[in-house]
Amino acid sequence: MKRNQKPEVRKAQREQAIRAAKEQASKKTARAAATAPTKAAPEQKIVKPVEVSAPRVGGKR
Repeated sequence: MKRNQKPEVRKAQREQAIRAAKEQASKKTARAAATAPTKAAPEQKIVKPVEVSAPRVGGKR
């Protein structure tokens, strides 16, 4: 975005950008809606708690 632009030009560019963004968003949602029902949700992997070793003497320096 340039600094010294006429307000009309700036507004037109803004409108165009907004329109493009809306179109892309609608495309994404349409694609997601088409692919979502076919894919089954993967089972959650259970993470085992890892035992942390006791802190040893002798800091970071």
